Amino acid sequence: MKHHGPSRFVGTAHLVWWLLGFPPALVLAAPAVAQSARQDEVGGVEIEYVAHAAFLLRSPDGSEVLIDPFQSRVWLGYDFPDGVNPDAVLITHPHYDHDAGRFRGAEFPWTGVPLLDGPGRLEVGDIVVLGLEGKHADPYGKEFGQRNTLMVLEIAGIRIAHLGDNGPLTLRNLEELGRIDVLMLPADGVDHILSKEETSDILRSVEPRVIIPMHYRLPDLEDSPDSPSDLGEIDPWLADRGNVRRLSSHRTVLRVTDLPEEPAIFVFDHAPYVRSAGMPGR
Repeated sequence: MKHHGPSRFVGTAHLVWWLLGFPPALVLAAPAVAQSARQDEVGGVEIEYVAHAAFLLRSPDGSEVLIDPFQSRVWLGYDFPDGVNPDAVLITHPHYDHDAGRFRGAEFPWTGVPLLDGPGRLEVGDIVVLGLEGKHADPYGKEFGQRNTLMVLEIAGIRIAHLGDNGPLTLRNLEELGRIDVLMLPADGVDHILSKEETSDILRSVEPRVIIPMHYRLPDLEDSPDSPSDLGEIDPWLADRGNVRRLSSHRTVLRVTDLPEEPAIFVFDHAPYVRSAGMPGR
Protein backbone atom coordinates (compact mmCIF):
# COMPACT_ATOMS: atom_id res chain seq x y z
CA MET A 1 0.00 0.00 0.00
CA LYS A 2 1.30 3.41 -0.92
CA HIS A 3 1.18 6.41 1.40
CA HIS A 4 -0.17 8.79 -0.16
CA GLY A 5 16.40 24.50 -21.77
CA PRO A 6 19.49 26.59 -21.20
CA SER A 7 20.74 27.60 -17.78
CA ARG A 8 19.48 30.91 -16.48
CA PHE A 9 22.35 32.81 -14.93
CA VAL A 10 20.97 36.35 -15.00
CA GLY A 11 18.83 37.25 -11.98
CA THR A 12 16.47 40.19 -11.73
CA ALA A 13 16.81 43.14 -9.39
CA HIS A 14 13.75 41.91 -7.56
CA LEU A 15 15.22 38.45 -6.97
CA VAL A 16 18.48 39.88 -5.62
CA TRP A 17 16.45 42.19 -3.37
CA TRP A 18 14.43 39.21 -2.15
CA LEU A 19 17.52 37.08 -1.52
CA LEU A 20 19.00 39.82 0.64
CA GLY A 21 15.95 39.61 2.86
CA PHE A 22 14.24 42.94 2.16
CA PRO A 23 11.48 43.57 2.99
CA PRO A 24 11.09 41.55 6.22
CA ALA A 25 10.07 37.94 5.80
CA LEU A 26 6.50 37.34 4.78
CA VAL A 27 4.64 34.28 5.97
CA LEU A 28 1.78 33.60 3.63
CA ALA A 29 -1.08 31.18 3.65
CA ALA A 30 -0.65 27.88 1.84
CA PRO A 31 -0.66 28.36 -1.95
CA ALA A 32 -3.87 28.08 -3.86
CA VAL A 33 -3.04 24.70 -5.34
CA ALA A 34 -4.99 21.53 -4.90
CA GLN A 35 -3.84 19.65 -1.81
CA SER A 36 -5.34 16.34 -2.75
CA ALA A 37 -3.93 12.93 -3.44
CA ARG A 38 -6.05 12.79 -6.59
CA GLN A 39 -3.56 14.78 -8.67
CA ASP A 40 -4.74 13.00 -11.81
CA GLU A 41 -7.77 15.29 -11.85
CA VAL A 42 -5.65 18.42 -12.18
CA GLY A 43 -2.76 17.05 -14.26
CA GLY A 44 -0.06 18.05 -11.82
CA VAL A 45 2.71 16.59 -9.74
CA GLU A 46 2.02 15.71 -6.12
CA ILE A 47 4.93 16.40 -3.79
CA GLU A 48 4.84 14.64 -0.44
CA TYR A 49 7.43 15.43 2.21
CA VAL A 50 8.23 12.40 4.33
CA ALA A 51 10.92 13.91 6.57
CA HIS A 52 14.58 15.06 6.45
CA ALA A 53 15.51 14.89 2.72
CA ALA A 54 12.98 12.19 1.76
CA PHE A 55 10.17 12.96 -0.65
CA LEU A 56 7.56 11.00 -2.58
CA LEU A 57 6.67 12.43 -5.99
CA ARG A 58 3.57 11.27 -7.88
CA SER A 59 2.70 11.88 -11.49
CA PRO A 60 -0.68 12.21 -13.24
CA ASP A 61 -0.62 8.53 -14.26
CA GLY A 62 -0.07 7.46 -10.64
CA SER A 63 3.63 6.63 -10.91
CA GLU A 64 5.49 7.23 -7.66
CA VAL A 65 9.19 7.88 -6.99
CA LEU A 66 10.86 7.94 -3.57
CA ILE A 67 13.94 10.16 -3.11
CA ASP A 68 16.55 9.74 -0.36
CA PRO A 69 14.96 7.49 2.27
CA PHE A 70 16.73 7.74 5.64
CA GLN A 71 17.81 4.96 7.97
CA SER A 72 15.75 4.73 11.15
CA ARG A 73 17.34 6.00 14.36
CA VAL A 74 20.81 6.60 12.96
CA TRP A 75 21.82 10.22 13.63
CA LEU A 76 18.16 11.13 13.22
CA GLY A 77 15.95 10.23 16.18
CA TYR A 78 12.99 8.88 14.22
CA ASP A 79 11.93 5.95 12.07
CA PHE A 80 11.37 5.65 8.35
CA PRO A 81 7.74 4.55 7.98
CA ASP A 82 6.64 1.11 6.90
CA GLY A 83 4.33 0.64 3.93
CA VAL A 84 6.02 3.02 1.49
CA ASN A 85 5.99 1.14 -1.82
CA PRO A 86 7.22 3.37 -4.66
CA ASP A 87 7.66 2.40 -8.30
CA ALA A 88 11.32 3.51 -8.18
CA VAL A 89 13.88 4.80 -5.66
CA LEU A 90 16.43 7.57 -6.17
CA ILE A 91 19.48 7.90 -3.92
CA THR A 92 21.65 10.99 -4.24
CA HIS A 93 24.57 9.64 -2.18
CA PRO A 94 25.47 6.81 0.23
CA HIS A 95 25.02 8.50 3.59
CA TYR A 96 22.68 6.64 5.97
CA ASP A 97 20.29 9.59 6.15
CA HIS A 98 19.84 9.41 2.35
CA ASP A 99 20.20 5.73 1.38
CA ALA A 100 18.35 3.94 4.21
CA GLY A 101 21.71 2.60 5.45
CA ARG A 102 22.40 0.63 2.26
CA PHE A 103 26.08 1.65 2.06
CA ARG A 104 26.56 0.55 5.68
CA GLY A 105 25.04 -2.87 4.97
CA ALA A 106 21.53 -2.34 6.33
CA GLU A 107 18.72 -4.33 4.75
CA PHE A 108 17.33 -2.33 1.84
CA PRO A 109 13.52 -2.54 1.65
CA TRP A 110 13.13 -1.79 -2.07
CA THR A 111 15.18 -4.47 -3.82
CA GLY A 112 12.40 -5.26 -6.29
CA VAL A 113 12.01 -1.82 -7.87
CA PRO A 114 14.24 0.23 -10.20
CA LEU A 115 16.97 2.16 -8.39
CA LEU A 116 19.01 5.12 -9.61
CA ASP A 117 21.96 5.98 -7.37
CA GLY A 118 24.32 7.70 -9.79
CA PRO A 119 24.44 9.54 -13.11
CA GLY A 120 22.04 8.12 -15.68
CA ARG A 121 18.48 8.18 -16.95
CA LEU A 122 15.38 6.42 -15.66
CA GLU A 123 11.81 6.46 -16.94
CA VAL A 124 9.00 5.44 -14.59
CA GLY A 125 5.59 5.73 -16.20
CA ASP A 126 5.29 9.36 -17.23
CA ILE A 127 8.21 10.44 -14.99
CA VAL A 128 11.63 11.05 -16.55
CA VAL A 129 14.62 11.19 -14.19
CA LEU A 130 18.12 12.39 -15.03
CA GLY A 131 20.95 11.77 -12.58
CA LEU A 132 23.76 14.31 -12.96
CA GLU A 133 27.22 14.08 -11.47
CA GLY A 134 27.78 16.45 -8.56
CA LYS A 135 30.01 16.60 -5.50
CA HIS A 136 29.12 16.29 -1.85
CA ALA A 137 29.63 19.41 0.22
CA ASP A 138 32.89 19.62 2.12
CA PRO A 139 34.10 18.24 4.43
CA TYR A 140 31.72 15.27 4.42
CA GLY A 141 31.49 12.10 2.36
CA LYS A 142 35.17 11.38 1.85
CA GLU A 143 34.60 7.75 2.79
CA PHE A 144 32.80 7.32 -0.54
CA GLY A 145 34.72 9.83 -2.64
CA GLN A 146 32.21 12.64 -2.04
CA ARG A 147 29.87 11.22 -4.66
CA ASN A 148 26.57 13.06 -4.95
CA THR A 149 24.04 12.87 -7.75
CA LEU A 150 21.80 15.79 -8.66
CA MET A 151 18.40 14.29 -9.42
CA VAL A 152 16.29 16.10 -12.02
CA LEU A 153 12.73 14.89 -12.52
CA GLU A 154 10.34 16.02 -15.23
CA ILE A 155 6.73 15.43 -14.23
CA ALA A 156 3.63 16.99 -15.81
CA GLY A 157 5.77 19.63 -17.53
CA ILE A 158 7.47 20.70 -14.28
CA ARG A 159 11.21 20.25 -13.77
CA ILE A 160 12.19 19.42 -10.20
CA ALA A 161 15.77 19.17 -8.90
CA HIS A 162 16.76 17.46 -5.65
CA LEU A 163 20.33 18.44 -4.76
CA GLY A 164 21.00 15.83 -2.10
CA ASP A 165 23.97 17.11 -0.06
CA ASN A 166 25.69 18.84 -2.95
CA GLY A 167 28.05 21.71 -2.34
CA PRO A 168 28.32 24.80 -4.58
CA LEU A 169 27.13 24.21 -8.13
CA THR A 170 29.68 24.41 -10.93
CA LEU A 171 29.08 25.94 -14.35
CA ARG A 172 28.82 22.41 -15.74
CA ASN A 173 26.21 21.55 -13.10
CA LEU A 174 24.16 24.60 -14.06
CA GLU A 175 24.39 23.85 -17.77
CA GLU A 176 23.26 20.25 -17.24
CA LEU A 177 20.47 21.21 -14.87
CA GLY A 178 18.90 23.58 -17.40
CA ARG A 179 15.58 25.13 -16.45
CA ILE A 180 14.51 24.19 -12.94
CA ASP A 181 11.04 25.11 -11.70
CA VAL A 182 11.21 23.51 -8.26
CA LEU A 183 14.45 23.26 -6.28
CA MET A 184 14.89 21.05 -3.20
CA LEU A 185 18.05 22.03 -1.35
CA PRO A 186 19.59 21.46 2.09
CA ALA A 187 18.94 24.35 4.45
CA ASP A 188 19.13 24.80 8.20
CA GLY A 189 19.91 27.38 10.85
CA VAL A 190 23.56 26.38 11.35
CA ASP A 191 24.54 25.98 7.66
CA HIS A 192 25.32 22.29 8.04
CA ILE A 193 25.66 21.70 4.28
CA LEU A 194 25.50 25.07 2.49
CA SER A 195 26.61 28.46 3.76
CA LYS A 196 24.39 31.50 3.30
CA GLU A 197 26.63 32.72 0.49
CA GLU A 198 26.57 29.34 -1.27
CA THR A 199 22.79 29.18 -0.97
CA SER A 200 22.41 32.68 -2.41
CA ASP A 201 24.71 31.82 -5.32
CA ILE A 202 22.68 28.69 -6.11
CA LEU A 203 19.34 30.52 -5.99
CA ARG A 204 20.61 33.40 -8.15
CA SER A 205 22.02 30.98 -10.75
CA VAL A 206 19.17 28.48 -10.92
CA GLU A 207 16.28 30.93 -10.46
CA PRO A 208 13.65 28.36 -9.44
CA ARG A 209 10.02 29.40 -9.09
CA VAL A 210 9.61 27.25 -5.97
CA ILE A 211 12.29 26.56 -3.33
CA ILE A 212 11.72 23.64 -0.94
CA PRO A 213 14.16 23.54 1.98
CA MET A 214 15.04 20.12 3.38
CA HIS A 215 17.62 18.40 5.60
CA TYR A 216 16.92 20.37 8.78
CA ARG A 217 16.17 19.39 12.36
CA LEU A 218 12.56 18.41 13.11
CA PRO A 219 12.24 19.18 16.84
CA ASP A 220 8.96 17.37 17.43
CA LEU A 221 10.57 14.11 16.28
CA GLU A 222 13.72 14.39 18.41
CA ASP A 223 13.96 13.32 22.05
CA SER A 224 17.07 15.36 22.81
CA PRO A 225 17.84 19.05 22.12
CA ASP A 226 21.30 17.94 20.93
CA SER A 227 19.97 15.46 18.38
CA PRO A 228 20.94 15.27 15.62
CA SER A 229 24.34 16.80 16.19
CA ASP A 230 25.34 19.86 14.14
CA LEU A 231 21.97 20.23 12.43
CA GLY A 232 19.84 23.33 12.88
CA GLU A 233 16.13 23.97 12.60
CA ILE A 234 14.59 25.75 9.65
CA ASP A 235 13.19 28.92 11.27
CA PRO A 236 16.54 30.76 11.59
CA TRP A 237 17.22 30.06 7.90
CA LEU A 238 13.81 31.49 7.00
CA ALA A 239 14.04 34.53 9.26
CA ASP A 240 15.40 37.03 6.73
CA ARG A 241 13.72 35.60 3.63
CA GLY A 242 10.58 36.80 1.93
CA ASN A 243 7.65 35.04 0.27
CA VAL A 244 7.64 32.10 2.68
CA ARG A 245 4.59 29.87 2.35
CA ARG A 246 4.02 27.53 5.27
CA LEU A 247 1.88 24.69 4.06
CA SER A 248 -0.44 23.17 6.63
CA SER A 249 0.20 19.73 5.16
CA HIS A 250 2.95 17.35 4.14
CA ARG A 251 1.55 17.30 0.59
CA THR A 252 0.76 19.69 -2.20
CA VAL A 253 -0.02 19.42 -5.90
CA LEU A 254 1.69 21.72 -8.39
CA ARG A 255 0.61 22.39 -11.93
CA VAL A 256 2.50 24.44 -14.50
CA THR A 257 -0.23 27.06 -14.31
CA ASP A 258 0.09 27.24 -10.49
CA LEU A 259 3.78 28.08 -10.33
CA PRO A 260 4.24 31.44 -8.57
CA GLU A 261 5.34 34.42 -10.66
CA GLU A 262 7.87 35.42 -8.01
CA PRO A 263 10.19 32.92 -6.28
CA ALA A 264 8.50 31.38 -3.25
CA ILE A 265 9.73 29.15 -0.43
CA PHE A 266 7.39 26.26 0.39
CA VAL A 267 7.78 24.82 3.90
CA PHE A 268 6.05 21.48 4.42
CA ASP A 269 4.96 19.71 7.56
CA HIS A 270 6.65 16.34 7.84
CA ALA A 271 4.42 13.35 7.18
CA PRO A 272 2.22 12.47 10.18
CA TYR A 273 3.08 8.79 9.80
CA VAL A 274 6.75 9.45 10.65
CA ARG A 275 7.26 8.60 14.31
CA SER A 276 10.05 9.38 16.73
CA ALA A 277 11.82 6.63 18.63
CA GLY A 278 10.09 7.83 21.81
CA MET A 279 6.54 7.66 20.47
CA PRO A 280 4.34 4.77 21.63
CA GLY A 281 3.43 2.02 19.27
CA ARG A 282 6.88 1.37 17.85
